[in-house]
Amino acid sequence: MSSNSSTPASHAATSHATAPTAGVPGRPLPTVRVVPDGADVTGLPLVTCAPGSRRAPRGRADDARIAMRGGSAVLEVDLADESPRAGWAGTVDHGLGHRRVGAAAARYGRDADSRVPVIVTVPGTVPVDRVGDLVLGYLLGARGQDTFAAEPAPVAPELVVLVDDDVTARVNHLVAEAEEAARATALARDLAGAPSNLKTPEWLVARMAEALEESGMQTQILEGDALREGGFGGVLAVGGGSESTPRVLVARRAGNGPRVLLVGKGITFDTGGISVKPAEGMHLMRTDMAGSAAVVAAAAALCRSRGDAVQAGTDTGTGTGDAVRSGTDTGVGGDRVTDLDLTVVVASAENMLSGAAYRPGDVVTHVGGTTSEVTNTDAEGRMVLADGLAHGVAEADPDVVVDVATLTGAMKVALGMRTGAVMSNDDDLAERISVAGAGAGERWWRLPLLDELRPAVRSDIADRRQAPKGPGAITAALFLEGFVDGRPWAHLDIAGPARSPEEIDEVGPVATGFATRTLLGFLRDLADRPRA
Repeated sequence: MSSNSSTPASHAATSHATAPTAGVPGRPLPTVRVVPDGADVTGLPLVTCAPGSRRAPRGRADDARIAMRGGSAVLEVDLADESPRAGWAGTVDHGLGHRRVGAAAARYGRDADSRVPVIVTVPGTVPVDRVGDLVLGYLLGARGQDTFAAEPAPVAPELVVLVDDDVTARVNHLVAEAEEAARATALARDLAGAPSNLKTPEWLVARMAEALEESGMQTQILEGDALREGGFGGVLAVGGGSESTPRVLVARRAGNGPRVLLVGKGITFDTGGISVKPAEGMHLMRTDMAGSAAVVAAAAALCRSRGDAVQAGTDTGTGTGDAVRSGTDTGVGGDRVTDLDLTVVVASAENMLSGAAYRPGDVVTHVGGTTSEVTNTDAEGRMVLADGLAHGVAEADPDVVVDVATLTGAMKVALGMRTGAVMSNDDDLAERISVAGAGAGERWWRLPLLDELRPAVRSDIADRRQAPKGPGAITAALFLEGFVDGRPWAHLDIAGPARSPEEIDEVGPVATGFATRTLLGFLRDLADRPRA
């Protein structure tokens, strides 16, 4: 593997409005500045209020308005007093209301093309433990994906956080974590939202490799003969119908702690192949690699935060060890990210319809020798994931495996557009994913791996049947289970929440970046609380 790493500077009070990573087209994030309460700042104070007879707030621009309070203009934003959103295993998203406040304030400023800073006081306007939610909503809420427009929408004005001295350290930490989460989510959105005439498998894995190398990971890109010699029959079959040849990205950051394997589906465009999709909605298939975008964005953020901790130790003269153990001056990072041994695999192909495309009825041999009977070429995601999982397990010998994919329409039927599906052979992993998601503002629900459905994935002519009849989200997971070698494993199907038809909460239209923040929190939790 080649390595080209750099160590970013530690978190400062002001975050500059930049694209998440060079090489990936995207819009800048707003600037956030943390200053002491009583400092001489000018801007529009934000205040919250109950919506009263107005419709329930959802983070829309019309949830905010200019009002007069005490003879001065303020930005008044609706904050509903409603029950937090619940997920699997009793997990609760307590931050939803304040993410909506932040998103509404940013969208109001964007739509008004305002350059007047928005001022939030902590703990006056916002409780300390919710300031990160408001900042996250503000950063992501107004950031659209009109990257290729001649006149893109303006960036939301600067957000100024006025903070009492006794909570400054805590607020700086929460703001830093929110900024990190927003940058990671924005990167995932930009990768998923890029058009497929730009985003070939070659382009995608190259941009992903750049992002991971910048965070300190070593990367390797497999193509052509390397894929054939490695036995990547699923990747080669799916990519065989396209002039844009497939690629597999493998990245690793060594550590002496738990070995974690993340695998992402990287289908850059999906026509369905010979089992062709309907025309309606096919344009959104440029986002069919959203799972791999979430995996890469989370891994890059985790490894970059480790670099920040090391850099902070060097800059302050305390020594790397002291900074890493204490997390001093970084806001994020600290000892919780130092020990994970992290491997990322992205299996990328374009599923096109041509004379060279794979067919229903084909038998494909995957990495490791397991064979699959193809019954639907539009079930291509599990074909490339099978190779990615088998290769990653063989290379990394992982203690934990997680794959992420926009895998099945059945998942959307079961859970809708705002909730991700978790399927796992390990109760602890499923619960950790759900808890991490609640803390990140992403809701998950566990679906069972039913024993009575296991016979459905057995083939009469091969080892496994690729797309059997039955509850499709579950049978797809049962198919993938055969490629994880019995390791503790969680499969995350994000076919619904990876995309949005509208601006709602902190989510923008089209690509949402869903699962990025969950994975980031999950990885930190694994380092904080290693599995028994």
